[in-house]
Amino acid sequence: MFFINLFSKLPFFVLYGISNFAYFIIYRVVGYRKKVVFENLRNSFPNKSESEIEQIAKDFYQHIADLFIEFIKGYSISKDEISRRVKIVNLDVVKKYSDKNQSVIIVTGHIGNWEWLLHPLNLTGIPMDIVYQKLSSPFFNELTLFIRSRFAVTPLIEKDDTLRKTIERKDITRALVMGSDQSPQNWKSAYWTNFLNQDSGFFTGTERIARKLDYPVIFSEMRRIKRGYYEIEFTEIALPEEFKELAMGEITERFVRILDKSIHQYPADYLWSHRRWKHKRTEEDAVKTNFRELRS
Repeated sequence: MFFINLFSKLPFFVLYGISNFAYFIIYRVVGYRKKVVFENLRNSFPNKSESEIEQIAKDFYQHIADLFIEFIKGYSISKDEISRRVKIVNLDVVKKYSDKNQSVIIVTGHIGNWEWLLHPLNLTGIPMDIVYQKLSSPFFNELTLFIRSRFAVTPLIEKDDTLRKTIERKDITRALVMGSDQSPQNWKSAYWTNFLNQDSGFFTGTERIARKLDYPVIFSEMRRIKRGYYEIEFTEIALPEEFKELAMGEITERFVRILDKSIHQYPADYLWSHRRWKHKRTEEDAVKTNFRELRS
């Protein structure tokens, strides 16, 4: 931690120089998960040429190198610096609910800089309950918790404790922040739909919590404006007054569609190295029709 603290205090121009070198190593020399990245890109964008796919891959690897540098920078970055580099363009979308003591769920995906997303959210003055996935490495888990919690008012919530903790804190006005594009742990309860041109299973916990507690669901899009600078924009996905009219799965479907659109706009900024599609829908899963089929 001592050396990470020292490293994080290097100026950005030095850190991005290190990132350029790291990009060369992970893309040109090591080829980190190159097969996975190119397979994901080709399957997601079948109409793009091989040269276009290769350019997205190069931009992605540079982005990943920058993400790691920016993540470590989060160890010591100041409130003023993070506020200057990450702008929230329409906080009023969330604040109008907190002002009337209404909790919400903020859903996001692994696009832009999801680590830097948390810092400005924690600085809004709106209490945030942030859900995280515990890492297998004790060191990196401790490091990640420290960085993500630097400006947090309350401790992070481990993913397996989400429902219990959320119910325990249902009388406290806050925003529950969840990354909802990861592969579900329980495939039997997954919601299946087309995502990035591929049959994809999605975690349904976000939708179930929203319906159980009548929480509005808001999508948080993080866009990279230029190197080291981002902006966050909120979009309402579903409101409690319409829940009864929505078939189970439709809230998740709305999230998938808006995330899919965002990735098509900023393809290099998505986490392509994740083995997102390693699990295929089984015959048993295929029996479960989605809300569109139920409506037809």
